[in-house]
Amino acid sequence: MELYDLVGVNDLRFSPFCWRTKAALAYKKIPYTTVPVRFTDKDKLAFSGQDRVPVIKDNGTVVYDSWTIAGYLEKQQPEPRIFPGLGLKEACRLFTLYVDRTVHLALLPLLIADIFAKVDPADREYFRTSREERLGMTLEAIAARHAEYRPRLQAVLADLEATLFGQDYFFGLFTYADLCLFGTLKWVSVVSKEPLFDSAPALRAWWGRIQERLGL
Repeated sequence: MELYDLVGVNDLRFSPFCWRTKAALAYKKIPYTTVPVRFTDKDKLAFSGQDRVPVIKDNGTVVYDSWTIAGYLEKQQPEPRIFPGLGLKEACRLFTLYVDRTVHLALLPLLIADIFAKVDPADREYFRTSREERLGMTLEAIAARHAEYRPRLQAVLADLEATLFGQDYFFGLFTYADLCLFGTLKWVSVVSKEPLFDSAPALRAWWGRIQERLGL
């Protein structure tokens, strides 16, 4: 299996969505190789009919989007399961949307300057233009407001901490929800030193369990 994976400076792999896929592959112990793709390497992904990673090639089958890939992997190799019970796939989908639309939005302004520094030099003009257009201000202006954005992340971390209180995993048992958030926090850990666990001991313990379980 081949995984098309976002790459930055010094071969840094830093896409949270690719990390979700790598986490699922690691959990299911599916061997794979990676194909590095920069933001501007759109031609490398043309075969998939779209222009974003992750994409996998599996014996001629092409699948893109981390959520769709998770479903494909579960169908191709059911054990160990990432949707291990009735209704859990739907619950994981909702959790994934929460991570994408709430956790990522709280993190992005705090990480944007660090991400820019990790982007391949050939991608920096594209990254700056696209992110400044999306966020409505310059990267420097966003970075200068770090202290304003931090409370929003603290509130999100408090919600995650409360959810984990008294249990090892987000739905009580290990599911794709844990792989999803792992991908996001792995993204943070490879691009930034933004503190995540100072006031979140349950989340810190969960992070340690996931890293040990996946070996990533």
